[in-house]
Order: sequence, then structure tokens, then C-alpha cells
Amino acid sequence: MSAEDGMRRFKHDFANKADSLQKQIAQREKQMLQLETDLKIEREWRQTLQNDLERERETVAQLSAEAQQINALKKVNTDNGLLFSDLSQEKNISLLALGKLYVGSFQGGQVWLKDKDATHCKLCEKEFSISRRKHHCRNCGEIFCNACSDNELPLPASPKPVRVCDTCHALLLQRCSSNTT
Repeated sequence: MSAEDGMRRFKHDFANKADSLQKQIAQREKQMLQLETDLKIEREWRQTLQNDLERERETVAQLSAEAQQINALKKVNTDNGLLFSDLSQEKNISLLALGKLYVGSFQGGQVWLKDKDATHCKLCEKEFSISRRKHHCRNCGEIFCNACSDNELPLPASPKPVRVCDTCHALLLQRCSSNTT
């Protein structure tokens, strides 16, 4: 082999090597562009996830506050339910007592309490005195203070309005309204 052939071969190998390196550079640049694009996409995706996470945290905080409000309202509702139950029991007891008054007052079983037997108002239980006078209810015959018997209604025994206690007044009005319907 001559020097010229050696030189040509060297140039040829050098050119092949240069082409090969150029191809590798182009391939690496293409890979680098793809990696940069992937990195950009990943960064955008990460930012989106962080934004979503922040929104979810805000939602959780809001729902937690609402849950606390609901629990507080449940407690108030439970307390109101208990209060309502107590009031309902008191109402039923009062209605039973009124029913007894109703039956007693309209079956001729009316008994007038003697003035000396009453020291306190039957309804409010305040003690009678010179300024707090005794008054008979013309329906049930019990003795009440003026504040608890300042109503007047006509009764079967008396066509003109007469003094009745608050309890009988309510009962008679209820009876009257239920008879008209």
C-alpha cells in the first residue's frame, strides 16, 4: 500500500467517523429536545397537580367547617327536641288536668272552694294578701288571684259573662271553637 492509498483510506475512515459522530450528535440533540419537551410537560403536569391539591385542601377545610356547623346544629336540634319533648309532656299533663276540669264542670260536679281553705292562687301559687284578693272561677269553683282569673265568658248557668280562670277560659274557648266546626 502506498502512502496515497493510506491517506485516502485515512480520509475515508476519518469521513466515516465524522459522519458517524455527526449522526450521533444529531441523534443526541433529537433526544435532548424530546427530553426537554417531556420535562416541560412534566413540569406543567406537576403544577396542575399542585393547583388541584391546593383546591382540594381548600375544599377539605370548607367541608370540615361545614361539618362542624352541622354538628353544632345537630346538638341544638337535639337540645330543642328534648325541650320539645318536655314541653309536649307538660302539655299532655295540662290537657289531662283540663279534661278533668271539663268533665267536672259540665257534669254538675262543680264544688265551690271555701275562701278560708285557699291561701294561694290555684294557678300561679302566689299567696293571697290584702293587695292580692281571692276570686272564684264561676266554672270550676277554684280560687284564683285577679291576674289568673281576669277573663269573662257566658256560662250555661248565667247568660251574662262571668269571671272564669285562665284554664277554664282556654278550655271553654276551645270547646266552643270545636263545636262550631
